[in-house]
Amino acid sequence: MIVRPLRQLLPHFILAGRWIVVLVCYLDDSGKDPQNPITTLAGYIAKHTGWDAYENEVEPWFSEYGVSVLHAKELHDTDGEFRSWKRIKKHAFVSRICLARAPHLMMGLSMSAAKGMYHLRKAERGRRRTVSPYGFCFNTIVDWVLRDIRIGLASNAEGVAFILECGHENNAEVEKEFHAIKQQHPSISHLLKSISFVSKESCRAIQMADLLTFYSRRESAAQYEARQQNRDSYEIDIMIKIIVENIPHRGFVATDFGPNAGSRFFAGDP
Repeated sequence: MIVRPLRQLLPHFILAGRWIVVLVCYLDDSGKDPQNPITTLAGYIAKHTGWDAYENEVEPWFSEYGVSVLHAKELHDTDGEFRSWKRIKKHAFVSRICLARAPHLMMGLSMSAAKGMYHLRKAERGRRRTVSPYGFCFNTIVDWVLRDIRIGLASNAEGVAFILECGHENNAEVEKEFHAIKQQHPSISHLLKSISFVSKESCRAIQMADLLTFYSRRESAAQYEARQQNRDSYEIDIMIKIIVENIPHRGFVATDFGPNAGSRFFAGDP
């Protein structure tokens, strides 16, 4: 499998002068992971030149550790390329590739939603919520990108492109939502430049988004379970502590859903 820089996977007009948000979703509504109550969409935002610089800087660490493709689930399960790795080696590898982000990636973003409660509230209200939990998380992240005090100024000045992992069964819905936002909110339409889909094997950018998403989802599920059991605390996975070091991260777990939950502008209801 050939891993290429992100810029080689996309048309030049997407990259030129743009902020790029690279996202991966863990949903598994198909039954692949029925025990997990949480949907998580997460990733990073950076200038296209920042992605270039990061991918160049991080590649030697992938080579040193003998990793061709980073699949976070395989890393966690000590499977695939990570078979026989000790925990300390996993932590060292993740620490190295995350430390390389600091000068180049602007911010990490992670939005989670409790799937069961989302569908329950939809049924209770008798209204046809137009998006799935995946679409709900995407709409919220679009809102963050445009309004967060740390990244909103840059994205409003130069525009932003979204890149998601391909192959997800709900990607058609997310692409539809992206274009619906542009149509329904013409005042910001020019800021939303494009939406594209790339494979997890194709570039380091999408693999880093996968790493953040996988461990954010585990953290969100642990937090949700503790809340359901009325526990005041839970054990935080050391891996998520390593991942969120060195650059700002914004994360949220939505556990209930009012009519306008998720985003003031892109709530997901007609």
